[in-house]
Amino acid sequence: MLDIKFIRENPDTIKDALRKRNMVFDVGYLIEVDEKRRGKIQEVEEMRKEHNEMSGRIPMLAGDEKEYLIERSKELKIKIGDANFELKAIEEEFTALMYKIPNVPDPDVPVGKDDTENKILREVGDKSQFNFIPKDNIALGEELDLIDTERAAKVSGSRFGYLKHEAPLLEFALVQMVFSRLFNEEWLKEVIKKFNLSVPSKPFIPLVPPVMIRPEVFRAMGKLDPGQEEERYFLPKDNLYLIGSGEHTTGAMHINEVLAEEKLPHRHIAFSTCFRREAGSYGKDTRGILRVHQFDKLEMFSFAHPDHSKTEHEFFLAVQESLMQELKLAYRVMLICAGDMVWTDAKQFDIETWLPGQNNGKGEYRETHSTSHTRDFQARRLNAKFRDKEGDAHFMHTINGTAFAIGRMLIAILENYQQEDGSIRVPDVLQPYMGGMKEIRR
Repeated sequence: MLDIKFIRENPDTIKDALRKRNMVFDVGYLIEVDEKRRGKIQEVEEMRKEHNEMSGRIPMLAGDEKEYLIERSKELKIKIGDANFELKAIEEEFTALMYKIPNVPDPDVPVGKDDTENKILREVGDKSQFNFIPKDNIALGEELDLIDTERAAKVSGSRFGYLKHEAPLLEFALVQMVFSRLFNEEWLKEVIKKFNLSVPSKPFIPLVPPVMIRPEVFRAMGKLDPGQEEERYFLPKDNLYLIGSGEHTTGAMHINEVLAEEKLPHRHIAFSTCFRREAGSYGKDTRGILRVHQFDKLEMFSFAHPDHSKTEHEFFLAVQESLMQELKLAYRVMLICAGDMVWTDAKQFDIETWLPGQNNGKGEYRETHSTSHTRDFQARRLNAKFRDKEGDAHFMHTINGTAFAIGRMLIAILENYQQEDGSIRVPDVLQPYMGGMKEIRR
């Protein structure tokens, strides 16, 4: 949620942001409702003040004057009740309108309507080369009996899969790799030095968060806003949603809390199962485990000081790139355009990994990571603040980012590390977490 004061003072900035996001919204009407709301608040406060003054005078009076003031007090109390009822209706309309405004994109975010207008910032690493036509992950997963979507479809329907044999070992090797790096201050110092960043080398706190979330908290995280509801799984009997990312319950940890300034940045690395309907991807990637309803993910999250949040976002991207470089996977970094950017974000980077088995063995880049800077958009809804040295409270800034989306990383490993005989070479960095296993074969 944006600051209404900022909207009042910068209506043209908001209108420009909406144009960049290809959205239609009546900013002028919101400002009118806000003025009406503020007028009604003032009216109620003045009547309450008058009523309190009357209540204080009544015990000191007697006779007709006292009876008159008692009647007047009763009438004023009824008026206050009516005004409060009107105020509640105005507040509800105001809040509903505020929830329809997305975050304002940073000035350097490209203008564009969809993912075709995202900007390539850089390509890193050498693409895998083969002296044979590489297979895609679907063929490799079936031939090595690592991924079974056929049986999963019989049990759970489409867009599910069983991970079998060495695939679960690969998954938890990736998990252990991430936890060991992000909890290691020396590794983080190397990342900071390599990317020439000025951020603390404070380790991430490992976390396994809840996978269910209350509607009001999900809304505060900005994940039930227009266009997002259809992605969510809802359990009406329990009045709970299933999360679509570890970000959702990790970011909500400090709802209605005030942290000390010296605790910032406050970083977490969360492992969780995630659930998405993939409602907008009908007909896309229906086979395999690229787009599934249930997947495991390692998600970074940081509560940052507003003065340092931009650099913290760059640090998240540096961590992502460092992990990818350890796996020796070729990738490219994308700056996401305003029309393709997530609703809550002010700026978003994606990493797309080279998958040589795609496009009939010709290969293509596919999105595997994302990292977002939301400024105070989520924290304002969550009422998550920090207290500075002078004792004043301010909204924190929040940053989130994928460490590894497990299914997509399994795809990247299978396709990039395949060998001519159909086996898979285990990346060097993962072998210590798999008992020294060097190859997967049948």
